[in-house]
Amino acid sequence: MFKLLKVILLVLILVIVYVVVTEISSSKYIYPEYHIELYKIEVVDSKSILIQDKISLIPVKYNGTLDFDTISEADRKIVFINYMLPAIVIERDRLMDMVHHIEFIENGMINKRPLKISDLTFFKEMMQKYDASSIKDLKMRLLPHPVSLVLAQASLESGWGTSKVFSRANNPFGIIAPPGDEKGRKFKNLISQTELYVKTYSSVNQSVEHYFFFIAKMTSYEKFRKKRWERGSSSDLVKLLKSYHETNEYTTLIESIIKKNDFEKYDNISINKDYFGYKKNYLQLIRSYFEDYF
Repeated sequence: MFKLLKVILLVLILVIVYVVVTEISSSKYIYPEYHIELYKIEVVDSKSILIQDKISLIPVKYNGTLDFDTISEADRKIVFINYMLPAIVIERDRLMDMVHHIEFIENGMINKRPLKISDLTFFKEMMQKYDASSIKDLKMRLLPHPVSLVLAQASLESGWGTSKVFSRANNPFGIIAPPGDEKGRKFKNLISQTELYVKTYSSVNQSVEHYFFFIAKMTSYEKFRKKRWERGSSSDLVKLLKSYHETNEYTTLIESIIKKNDFEKYDNISINKDYFGYKKNYLQLIRSYFEDYF
């Protein structure tokens, strides 16, 4: 009887070893976990804002608000750029990772490779969230546009951080709240003397995330997304943003801000490697195995 138990235990161990080895050898079919270690800073004044390198960015998450009206005009632009830049680059990289994840799933479908439940769930959720009609359409909606264009829009719409919509609602892009939106806030347009309801956000990071989602969902930006998919530059894309603002000179103003401030130098900025990485570990493999087979 004892000998039989030993044989059963040995067989069980061999089965477990086989499963683990098989899963590890197939780890290339598991999409690695994307990870950014955010450096959090409590905002006290303009000196709290880090001056970022144009090549390697420290992914800062600023807590609190900053009154840009109290900053001298000579310093305001520099502070605003460095305040907005981390949120824009962090979201750009998150969206690029999502595009890569969708491409990973698409490649699995093409090669008839069994997909993990977590991948299938992610794919289904993204298709529904972005109202995508196909995998290509989803990738086109997710693909982010150049940092220079996003930064220029934030600069213009917020008056380099001085607008009340930005200071009170964390809304640097002037995004309007739809009727009935609980997070909408009323502001008065001093030019037209009309009341506007705009979106409010808990942080500038949340506002940047919603800005990209807004561009991805609206049918009026379909041509913009197509040109973006074709890797159009900021100057190419800005011509397709006429519907973003009622001002006829909007695209001209955006182009001027990009050129005057040399914003295109930020288009190739990357997150500092000490804060960024992909995780592919044994716990992920084991978790994935049990999700699929148990």
